[in-house]
Amino acid sequence: MNKLFHGLYAVVAYAVGMASILYLMGFVAGVGVPKTLDAGPSAALPATWSTNLAVLATFLVLHSWMARPAFKARWTRLIPPALERATYILVSGVTTFAMVWAWQPLPHTLWLVEHPLARLALHVGYAAGWLTIVLATFNIDHFSFFGLRQVWDHMLGRAAHQVPFTARFLYGVVRHPISLGWMIVFWSTPHMTAGHLLFAGCMTAYIAMVTPIEEADLVAAMGEDYVNYRRRVRAFIPWKASRS
Repeated sequence: MNKLFHGLYAVVAYAVGMASILYLMGFVAGVGVPKTLDAGPSAALPATWSTNLAVLATFLVLHSWMARPAFKARWTRLIPPALERATYILVSGVTTFAMVWAWQPLPHTLWLVEHPLARLALHVGYAAGWLTIVLATFNIDHFSFFGLRQVWDHMLGRAAHQVPFTARFLYGVVRHPISLGWMIVFWSTPHMTAGHLLFAGCMTAYIAMVTPIEEADLVAAMGEDYVNYRRRVRAFIPWKASRS
């Protein structure tokens, strides 16, 4: 019965996580969802900025905190280790919806790209960013990334599947293709509002700050293999590094 519950829990977590990603696609692009980044009622200007900064800070700190090895070690004393990743995905999905709900638009236009070809290029860039994110999850094992494989192995009584280190495909071009995809998504817009700039700027700053922390965790886990990989492949710029 416990294994069946674990399986259902992982499937629900996956569904919530994927639904939040799909909603976020429409939220940032401003299409296809009830509430978008730039549409909806807004409060007085100082309150709007402070609310949005608090919303983003809470969302990002929680995500970073739950991803740290020290938190995972403590967390898995309370929940089965097989559910750790699924729980992270579930919390990520729920907090994404909470962030969207709490977000207050800042619709003042900073710039607007009107040339049809330039607009098309930005829309293509937006789609390419999402495609990069999705492909990168399959590059490293999509089902482990979203917590399904861990639960499946547990249900079958198998040892936990260890995702091997990969430097192939997208990870042979940049070390952090998922983060690169997010940054492309955040900035590929023909209509840049104050709210969109705040959102994109905070998210990009978060990626810049958290990447060295994540890489320190990877060096601690994989040692010289990751150190050598970091020498060969750049973090975000898609060509080979030449550092010694």
